[in-house]
Amino acid sequence: MRLFFDNGGGVCYICSVDKYSSNDNDATRATKITEGLAEVRKFDEPTILLFPDAVNIKTGGAVDWDKIAGIQQAALKQCGDLGDRFAVLDVPDDPTKLVEEEADLFRSKIGMNNLKYGAAYSPYVKTIYDKTFRLRDIMKNLFDSTGTALALKSLFKDSDKDASGTPIKTKLDTFSTVYASNDLMNSRLAVYTGAPATDTFSSSKLDASYQAIVNAFNGAANDAARLVQLKAAFEFVYYLYAQFEGFVVNHATPTNKINTATPATPTAALPIITRVIGSTVLRAAVEDFLASNLKTSLQTFRNLDNEAYRIATPDISNTAASMAVVDFTLFTDAKWVPAAAVDSGLINGATLLDKGTQALNALTQIFRAAKSGLDSVVSIGLALESATEDALTPDLPIYNSILSVLNTSINTLPPSGAVAGVYASVDRDRGVWKAPGNVSINSVSDVSELIDDDTQEGLNVDPNAGKSINAIRAFYGKGILVWGVRTLAGNDNEWRYISVRRFFSFVEESCKKSTSWCVFEPNDANTWARIRGQIDNFLNNQWRQGALAGAKPEQAYYINCGLGITMTSQDILEGRLIVEIGMAAVRPAEFVILRFSHKLQQ
Repeated sequence: MRLFFDNGGGVCYICSVDKYSSNDNDATRATKITEGLAEVRKFDEPTILLFPDAVNIKTGGAVDWDKIAGIQQAALKQCGDLGDRFAVLDVPDDPTKLVEEEADLFRSKIGMNNLKYGAAYSPYVKTIYDKTFRLRDIMKNLFDSTGTALALKSLFKDSDKDASGTPIKTKLDTFSTVYASNDLMNSRLAVYTGAPATDTFSSSKLDASYQAIVNAFNGAANDAARLVQLKAAFEFVYYLYAQFEGFVVNHATPTNKINTATPATPTAALPIITRVIGSTVLRAAVEDFLASNLKTSLQTFRNLDNEAYRIATPDISNTAASMAVVDFTLFTDAKWVPAAAVDSGLINGATLLDKGTQALNALTQIFRAAKSGLDSVVSIGLALESATEDALTPDLPIYNSILSVLNTSINTLPPSGAVAGVYASVDRDRGVWKAPGNVSINSVSDVSELIDDDTQEGLNVDPNAGKSINAIRAFYGKGILVWGVRTLAGNDNEWRYISVRRFFSFVEESCKKSTSWCVFEPNDANTWARIRGQIDNFLNNQWRQGALAGAKPEQAYYINCGLGITMTSQDILEGRLIVEIGMAAVRPAEFVILRFSHKLQQ
């Protein structure tokens, strides 16, 4: 997936977000993030690279500084090679180290190459958004300090009971049975609906399968061909209803005429669902739904089936001798078995085509009721799980403690994502030339570690390697601010500031793209004059916006292009058109110094 958004100077690209799943181990994630970076290189649009997920890579439970640094170095190299993008890096949050120690280790791992094309930020930020955790999430993902799976009920004693005297362990077992039944029911339904087992189900797959039969009926050349498709439609709808009973009744797994893999051939075999609901409470709830909803639809279906058999030649009935394996004996519970079929006069018409069309239309209404039933069955399971959880959690004080720790941990995030948003906001409101600093971060309540002036001085100015790290700081009455605007090349007089580097990249890319028209144009004075005029107009606009220093345009920039100035005769013979641009980019007032002195009374 490529995530683009306009940030004034170009486009932001967040890579690797679809490269791995939550089941991948850290080594696999590192490999896939690197592969994601390689894919980003193929695109011309990105101007910012960031990968906040990379700093979570661990080996043996400890932060893997080497793997993280390898990814960050690859990003800096790409930025340096292409010159049109900038890397926003995170300093990993290592719980065993202080901020200063993390900074020193980051500097030693990042190397010395392409530092002007990236900026680093520390510490992490705490967002205000609580994650929605369910009890099932904790029960399925609870581990002890050694990484061994831990059952939640093992944290309770047999004597722990609720106010009514029911053992907590028993209630936890009941809840576990409910959500396990839901998972199994959902996974079986996913075969038909096409949705992942964890999603609310759509019926798109069933729609496609049934519509294929309707299309075949409408496109049939004669009555015999139409009857074949009408019979297929009856089978399809009948077996869809048979799935409902399968949730609560053990079938002998007869052949299912629904084929969602190849809708055009609905006779491929899939087993009818055999009882999957282990929870007796959930089973009773589904049975009540079947009794109140399924029976009415099945009765309508049986009546329609009976009349279709009466009017059609050859047979299209599901209950005829030729289809004895497909009959209503599948439905074994009196709660929802329909009564004997009656001739309801559902189908009328002068010709077999008229009658077949009416039968198909009536059958479609029954199919839609079945689709609606699928959603209802899912809702029944989710509602029961939620009610069971609500009744259980007040008796689990440890549950609320776990939630508190999880929300604190999960919502503490690397700052690069928020910083990219700051870049985009400043670019849009002011321009790429404005340093992205002294800007508050929205939806953030705190930082993982407080940084004072002394600590920041060590981050901002590195006396050894000159690698600057920008601080995210909390200020009283101001909020959480980005309080640093330096690239990693903190001692470089030319490329010390993020805004200068990004502004030059912005101008370079803009001029390169806007002058592409001159390729294959005559390499003469007319072309050179047109190029100078075009670039001059662009830079003049930037100067007027405040991006360039100087009281007059000629003090802010210059443009050279011509024979004997930027090109030799040999350059022209070899097809080179060389333009030289110089700019006096504005630099941020990083240090505001106020001088005070006593003035004695005169």
